[in-house]
Amino acid sequence: MKLGEEVYTKFGKAYKDGQVIFKEGEAGECMFIIHEGEVRITKKVQDKETTLAIFGPGEFFGEMAIIDNEPRSASAISAGDSKIIILNREVFENQIKSNPKIIMSILKKMSKRLRNADRQIKTLLMQSNSSKVAGTLIFLANRDGQLQSDGSVILDASATYQELVNMVGLPWLKIKEILMLMNKAKILNVAGQKLVISDMDDLQKFLQYLEMKEELGI
Repeated sequence: MKLGEEVYTKFGKAYKDGQVIFKEGEAGECMFIIHEGEVRITKKVQDKETTLAIFGPGEFFGEMAIIDNEPRSASAISAGDSKIIILNREVFENQIKSNPKIIMSILKKMSKRLRNADRQIKTLLMQSNSSKVAGTLIFLANRDGQLQSDGSVILDASATYQELVNMVGLPWLKIKEILMLMNKAKILNVAGQKLVISDMDDLQKFLQYLEMKEELGI
């Protein structure tokens, strides 16, 4: 969803890096559209603040609160300096009336986000750190990975490592240790600045094995 400079001038607000846009549990009467910069969406899972998503220009967030009148289900924090368009319920409804296609765009985006959030939260509730890393890596590969003709999937290594730290909530050294074990098992390898998942089926089987161990208490 892209809105122009004129809309930002009328409804926009600038946020500094790390500034909280809204907090989980707060009442919400507005939705937000990113004009410039990025926003990190976080949620408390087992008393840990976990990153669910990072949105960029043109992305919207906070729409649930003005649709269902429920408290915010997550927090939003500016990742770097950002410019955000803020639409209250009245303006949002007027936008829908003038452009009905917006409804379908929002519904499709919401459906995809809910599915992704459900998968992520399920992964983060696992007891095993290895399960959390493997499950989150599958999520990132499906979201950001580049599928190759040989069936492998390539990810940007540094960006993926940072995402894993943000989303899993473990220290980098612990995540690195788990990735090294996966490397020894030939599930993935690092080639320069690229992290290569050899076969997504093998990674999925590895996660299923970890889940089975967890269920059996092994």
